[in-house]
Amino acid sequence: MPHIAVSLYPGRDRDTKLEIANKLKDLMVRELNFPPDSISVSVVEIEPDNFVETIQQKYDGKDLYISSRAVKTST
Repeated sequence: MPHIAVSLYPGRDRDTKLEIANKLKDLMVRELNFPPDSISVSVVEIEPDNFVETIQQKYDGKDLYISSRAVKTST
């Protein structure tokens, strides 16, 4: 605990995904004082044609804290 889940379009290489994951982990350590070894991060690629539907099925709008152009919060 905690787990950070990132979903994005395909196209980034493994090193880029790892860099993003490490930066997110570092943010959680710095801002919320979690031990580094308690944080897991996943980076999942979703094809553009399926992105909005996949995210909307996976997350209830109330669980989304920041809207994008395509994926909206319920508030």
